[in-house]
Amino acid sequence: MKKNISSIRRVIKFSLSSFIIFGVSIFSAYSQQMPKMNMDTAKVKNINDKKSQMSDDEEIAHPFFTHMGMPEAVGTYSLRLAALATRIDGKTKADFAFHFETGLSKFVGLHIRNDRFLDNTHTEVMFQFAVIRSKDGMSGFSPIIEFEIPTKKGASRINTLVGFSTALVRSRFAFNQVVHYNPREDMVDGSAALVYKLRKKVFVVVEILANKMPDNQAIINLLGGVKIKLNKYFILGIGYQQPVTTNKDFSSQYIFQPDMEWKR
Repeated sequence: MKKNISSIRRVIKFSLSSFIIFGVSIFSAYSQQMPKMNMDTAKVKNINDKKSQMSDDEEIAHPFFTHMGMPEAVGTYSLRLAALATRIDGKTKADFAFHFETGLSKFVGLHIRNDRFLDNTHTEVMFQFAVIRSKDGMSGFSPIIEFEIPTKKGASRINTLVGFSTALVRSRFAFNQVVHYNPREDMVDGSAALVYKLRKKVFVVVEILANKMPDNQAIINLLGGVKIKLNKYFILGIGYQQPVTTNKDFSSQYIFQPDMEWKR
């Protein structure tokens, strides 16, 4: 039985690695085959760059922990880092989090995240498939397949989860939602976030995060914060998270989060 589990684990690791390498290879090959621009196309590029700058100014900031409901565009990379001060049993514990997102194709997105790296035993690797998209690609519905990869000593099992995410984006706000289900542990977790553009470079963020284990009460946390856009590549956020249920993992959490986004 152990040999079978070991074999399955190796197959999953190999498949996951192959999928990522394949996606990166396709992207690199496509980039190398792009034709050189003449003077006319350079002018067009300058116009497109101005349009891109305008769209960058109009973009809504990402939430703190909830991942985006739709895949990022190919060539767009987003990295959310976070310094965490978590209050547990009367003591404050320092930790950090990260969330990397990019588009592998027009309809497939990659997410790699860990919301409490020093505490969590696994890091999540998610593939997001946009099956319903708005014309601008910002709103829609995406099924998800997720692999929890062991990243802490003592953890060895790769967990497989399924789920879905949705997004609704307008000029002044963005709503993103995600649900994950672990069939092995019969566990459900999810989150929803509303980001509202208060001013051109100031965003208010409200999130609700929850998880439910069998035979246990649900854990529900509320998070509120503010994000400020410093330039087209960099956003700073400060947030506070607190449980609203008697069953909880911690009593409170402060979040300091720099967001970076760049395009190739």
